[in-house]
Amino acid sequence: MPFQQLLSQKPPGLNRDEIVDRVNLLALHASTGHDLDAVRRLCAPDIVCEFVGDKSRISYAGRHVGVETLASILRTINIDFEQLNYALSDMIVDGGRVAVRRTVEWRHRGTGRRGLVELADFARFEHGLMVEFVEYRDSIAILSMQGESDAA
Repeated sequence: MPFQQLLSQKPPGLNRDEIVDRVNLLALHASTGHDLDAVRRLCAPDIVCEFVGDKSRISYAGRHVGVETLASILRTINIDFEQLNYALSDMIVDGGRVAVRRTVEWRHRGTGRRGLVELADFARFEHGLMVEFVEYRDSIAILSMQGESDAA
């Protein structure tokens, strides 16, 4: 494969409205844990995902590959946290790339503590499937809900 072809952007396979619908669907189902099959249907089998954070304090932080790995991480998050509310603040779609800012109100199931978590998500679609996902979370809010006294 020529080097230039490796660097070229592949077509998203979706129009803007379809991308917005899929991002909303994925955000809703992934964060509530009600339908991980939607994650499997809408993500590439070899999706690359990264949850930015300190791996020593947030177990799923880091770079991961594969839709089943992503489903497992989402399942783990849903075991630890109950989602109470969800709001999508902003979304920018540029071709097959998407940037999203959202707020989630969670309750940690172990400590009972509640908090608002701001998230910034970045995704890329190719041929109708999400192939890349990067998420930045308010780690201080998450650690505080987990009961870590030195979260700040």
